[in-house]
Amino acid sequence: MNKKNTFYKKLKKEDRFYKLMMIIVKPFLPIRYDIIKNNSDILHMDKSYLIIGNHVMADDPIIINSHSNKLIRYIASDTNYDTYWKKIILNLGGAIPFSKGNADVKAVKHLLRLTRANKPVGLYPEGGRCWSGETEEIVYSTAKLIKMLRVPVYKVIIKGGYLKKPRWAQYYRKGKIFMDYKVLLNTKQIEEMSEEEIYEEMKKGIYHNEYQWQRENKIEFKGKNKAEHIERLLYICPKCKSIDSIQSRGDKFNCKRCGEEWVIDRYGFIKGEYFEDTVQWNNWQKKLLYKKLDLEKIEIITQEIKFYKFNDKGERIIDGKVNITLNSKHIIIEGNSIYEKLNLKNIKAVSITLLDIFEFYNNKEEKYRIIFNPKSNPSIILFLETIKYYIRRRKNER
Repeated sequence: MNKKNTFYKKLKKEDRFYKLMMIIVKPFLPIRYDIIKNNSDILHMDKSYLIIGNHVMADDPIIINSHSNKLIRYIASDTNYDTYWKKIILNLGGAIPFSKGNADVKAVKHLLRLTRANKPVGLYPEGGRCWSGETEEIVYSTAKLIKMLRVPVYKVIIKGGYLKKPRWAQYYRKGKIFMDYKVLLNTKQIEEMSEEEIYEEMKKGIYHNEYQWQRENKIEFKGKNKAEHIERLLYICPKCKSIDSIQSRGDKFNCKRCGEEWVIDRYGFIKGEYFEDTVQWNNWQKKLLYKKLDLEKIEIITQEIKFYKFNDKGERIIDGKVNITLNSKHIIIEGNSIYEKLNLKNIKAVSITLLDIFEFYNNKEEKYRIIFNPKSNPSIILFLETIKYYIRRRKNER
């Protein structure tokens, strides 16, 4: 059997699996998520399209697929393929494995083949779920991909999804989700626009601030332990300016240094002094962190943290618990029979996958994976922002 026949046979298998899964899953999604959808009929198309949107929950692609009449095949980080059963489900669901933050020619070629076969495809230009409730930085290469695919681009804005389950949170809450579908770009527009114009239109088109929307709508999101694990995201106390001093329990969180306390209310807002929501807090702490990093060399030390290393073939070659030190020039990894001192100039494609998995590559194309524990390790966002800042500074020194 030639490659073309194998490809179409695989597509038919995935389409059959999609129909079966929708029979099983579709009736339960409105009950679990309390979804109100608008203009979802645009997904009932015979021709191919690309759908993008703000990414707020792990189940976004499943929910959107339940509103379509055909399987939408989504880009998925290769980290999601870490177990046998997840790999089987993702493959049957037509997911397209992608090396996050790294150029992946194979994935792009597969997207092209799918659109030429009149199959809809989907991806998230943020590269992952948002952390604070505000759409994050858009990956510029998505504009290049849109220009390459030459198919209509649809968007879906999910409102209430972040408050239903903030990325940092431990539990889901009960509350309504609103999903608005629209055509973002038609094929004529894509042909006439430059990559930069497409990028700007995409940025504007999928931007959403959950708390601005919530101030106008006041939807209740009831649940337990609404502040649990907020220290994944928040790492500077606005009162005493201590770094990595936030801890959470139940609906409350506080600073370990000065004792200042806050509560998450039934609308998802922060009750207490200084900030009303995580968007405001995160934007403030990021600016303050960068100022501190400008003035002093801050070290972040993580002890007894899970660590994996993979070779350029994706095979795990190191597995263990280590101590990690991040400073202005290096990442130092130390453990039983493990010692590596990595120059930040050689680090690339830093990213967070799922909740607590931090990954990056070095120049040898080896992948490093660190798994954070929000209760015993530093804030994963603090680690991400610090390493990104130091990498930019090191590269500017060249």
